[in-house]
Amino acid sequence: MNDYIFFWGCTIPNRFPFIEKSLRFVLDELGVQYKEIEGFTCCPEKFIIETISRETWYLTAARNLALAEAHGADLLVACNGCYSTFRSVISELESSSELRDWVARELRKVGLEFNFRSSVKHVIEVLHDQVGCQVIERRVTSPLIGMNVAVHYGCQILNPSPVVRVDDPLRPEKLDRIVEALGANVVDYNTKLLCCGESLGRSGFIDKSLAAARLKLFELHNLEVDALVVMCPACFLQFDTQQSLIKKQKEELHIPVFYFSELIGLALGMDPSQMGFDMHRVNVQSFFDMWKENEKLRLSIPEVFDYDLIRACVACESCANDCPVAQVDENFHPHEILRMILDGSVEDVISGEEIWNCLECGTCVELCPNNFGMTKVFKEAKRLALDRGLGPPEVFRSFDLFQKTGILAKSRDAARKRLGLDPVSRTGYDELSRMLGKKRKE
Repeated sequence: MNDYIFFWGCTIPNRFPFIEKSLRFVLDELGVQYKEIEGFTCCPEKFIIETISRETWYLTAARNLALAEAHGADLLVACNGCYSTFRSVISELESSSELRDWVARELRKVGLEFNFRSSVKHVIEVLHDQVGCQVIERRVTSPLIGMNVAVHYGCQILNPSPVVRVDDPLRPEKLDRIVEALGANVVDYNTKLLCCGESLGRSGFIDKSLAAARLKLFELHNLEVDALVVMCPACFLQFDTQQSLIKKQKEELHIPVFYFSELIGLALGMDPSQMGFDMHRVNVQSFFDMWKENEKLRLSIPEVFDYDLIRACVACESCANDCPVAQVDENFHPHEILRMILDGSVEDVISGEEIWNCLECGTCVELCPNNFGMTKVFKEAKRLALDRGLGPPEVFRSFDLFQKTGILAKSRDAARKRLGLDPVSRTGYDELSRMLGKKRKE
């Protein structure tokens, strides 16, 4: 099925309408079509409903799926819990004929049936697998360049595998790739795959729930990330709310939390003032301040430098130990020159001596996974320096010789005669100078 019916669930429309607004904007902007119908209930949630009554859990989920099938569409969800419930129920119905027959009898009582023609997709799946990161990147009007963002997947979207299949449970990357398409730098971290711990609070273990959130948040605090982006409303609730409790314990912590559609919406040009960010518990102004400063720095960099590729180069550094000059000069660190450019210190770079250490040997180009290498950056930096009359005297002398003769070396006529060699043949400089529109320098 190519059509979707959006299943909003309980949490997003009732507690986080600002998330709903960003989702509607993003899906419309990226051309994801969906319908909406009445009559849905909770998915139902696993942690409480399934634990109390598996029969209620099966029938509630099956009824919601049957409603979608009656309209000839798959369910589209933006909640990890909803996705997990629907995928789990479908899997169990497929594996048990007895359960399948019982559910079918109960559905017939309300005039419904479920024949597995409808499935469920998470919005992240649709954006990554169907829309595609390249399309998203092309649609970005306000890139998040320079922003260091950590992503949190959440447990129910990855486990248990293979019942849920949004991504690799041990090496998920779809949300990472989408955030990178927005121009941000995704920060890796040790607790990335840990559960947020939100359900502990619903069991009455408030302190343990706080400790689970604190573990991840303080790692990200120490990594100085600019934001945490999540793909589950329960995870958003956990990380956004618990920070206010942590602050009451006199611990300094401030990490803006975004639902993934909010971040995409910003990059696609959605007006921040219309997105309800004032409804977040954690003030997000620091994110916008940093974003504005990064944009200012980016615009200050001459167009000859490819900002995105330089940023990727600095983040990679796979060739850091292979530069032949760096191997003989412990004080030469080429990636530091690139960082200076990103930091807006272009004038210091082109007026300094370090750029002339680059041999332009191409070693970094050959080793670069992005086929970029630092040579291009150093070449452009040298050109900017020369345009301003800056650079080693030896470079100017060599260029002056070329302008006068068309070659970079004077002939050793006596040595050639002694070795029985004819004089060096006449150069074609006169012809070359006419092509270049220049006169020979006397």
